[in-house]
Amino acid sequence: MNAAQSAAFEEGTGDFFTAAELLWTIQAIGTTAVFLYVAWLCYRAYDDYGSEVITAKDMVIVWFRGVFVMMVLLYLLVN
Repeated sequence: MNAAQSAAFEEGTGDFFTAAELLWTIQAIGTTAVFLYVAWLCYRAYDDYGSEVITAKDMVIVWFRGVFVMMVLLYLLVN
């Protein structure tokens, strides 16, 4: 953002927070939601494996997909 945009944003928020803080908050909420989803996904895969609904291979594939999603999210947040 240029100086005029930053000034307008800070004026609109009453200097309560900056645009960088808002971005960090949005990223933190989104990351937490994705992390909880992947944790739930891994739990459900393990639970289904324990109930013999899916095979061990299927459970590992689900876990790898969850790890892949978190790696992509980390890449997007770091860059």
